[in-house]
Formats: sequence, structure tokens, C-alpha cells
Amino acid sequence: MKTYDKFLKYYDEIVRGINSPLEDEVEFLIKDVIAQHKPGAKKILEVACGTGTVAAEFQKNGFEVTGLDISEKMLSQAKKNMKPDSKLILWDMTNFDLGQKFDVILCNYNSICHLLTWKQWQDFFTQASNHLEKDGLLVFDIVTLFEFENITKEFAQFYTFWDDNVCMEMFKKPGIFEWLIKIYEKAEDGRFDLTTEVVQENSFPISKIEKELKAQNFKVAEKTDFHYGEVTAQSERVYFMCKKK
Repeated sequence: MKTYDKFLKYYDEIVRGINSPLEDEVEFLIKDVIAQHKPGAKKILEVACGTGTVAAEFQKNGFEVTGLDISEKMLSQAKKNMKPDSKLILWDMTNFDLGQKFDVILCNYNSICHLLTWKQWQDFFTQASNHLEKDGLLVFDIVTLFEFENITKEFAQFYTFWDDNVCMEMFKKPGIFEWLIKIYEKAEDGRFDLTTEVVQENSFPISKIEKELKAQNFKVAEKTDFHYGEVTAQSERVYFMCKKK
């Protein structure tokens, strides 16, 4: 089993479909988040930038964006999507050291949930703090434990791309949640080749996250349910906007 091998081909469409369209996401981040909490921001570090589609939209809006990701394949795709002179860095989001500071650090589309242990989440917050200017803004979103539990109870999700089909199911494992991804690619002889990939994710209680952010010298300026505004026990996807003290 491999991770983001064949799945990379369908990644953007599926991620946007599960969460929100790219245009809605970028408009929210620029107009509702950065304009409100860090007006005048210019330098952005997008951690877990993936294929660079969000970063590319920020560049179109005049921001200077550095992308960081642990996947060479993701960064290869990001290089195609972003400006030719873009700075793209292969590094783990829990221990990077870039020797510079940013106005905003962004980690969206619940990428933080790919960190499976609480220690890794703590390490990411530490690195974010180290790379932000004073009063800098850390922006990240999570899939809540409530939503992960719900997904494990749902039927499989199916997606069709040309002649190919992708089936996704989530299972609860000890201490983590695991996507089982089955990709059926149509071969020249008309048969389908099956590739199986696994993607693991995790989340933690909102109160625990807030407590840790405060302990790491962040002020949680706002948290919001991306779909409904007010954060409740039934929220599925929650954004945190955190100012470095």
C-alpha cells in the first residue's frame, strides 16, 4: 500500500469536493481571515502546501508565498501550478527551520490532521511560532473528532474521473482514523487495474488545542465553523485564527 501515489492524480478534485471549492476557500482566507486579523500581510508560508493550488491563488492576489511539504510528488505538482520563481521547500512540518519569519503561516484543508500524535501537533505549533513575526497570524483548520466519527459510519464515497473510479472508506483504528482508497484505472484492454492506498489522519478536542496554543504564546483571536459560523459540539470543520503574542 502506498500513499498519494496514484491518488495524486485525483487529489485536488476530491479534496475540494469533500471540503469546499477552491474559490470559496481562497475568498474566505483573504477577505474574512487575513483582511480581518492581519491586514497588510505580504509574506505567507503555506505549510503542507500540497499541489500548490491555494498558494497559486494567493500569488495571483499579490502575496509572496513560500510552500513547504513533506512529499516530493506534491511539490513537483506545486511547481507546475505556482509561479516559476516560487520557493518550494521539502521538509517535515514538525521540525522545519527556514531562518526567516513570515506575516502569516497557513495550513488549510485540514492538513494538520495528517499529524497523527499530539506531540507532532505541539511541535508544529512551536515551529509556527518560531517562524512568525510578532503579532503574526497562524491559520489552520481541522476536521473534528465528531466528523471523523461520523465519516466512519457512512457508506463508501465514490468518484468518477473519465473512465477511472475512486472509492474511499474511513475506518477507526486504535488512536487514528484511516482512509482506505481504492483506485480503479481502466487499462487499454478494457479491464481495470486496482491500486490500494492508505491515508491516515487524526484530530483532538478543540479545548485541548486551544489550551496548547495559549501555552505556546498564541492568542486564539477567532475560531469558526467553516460552514455554519458558530462552533458547536456538532461542528465538522473548524478554522483557528491565532495571533503570536
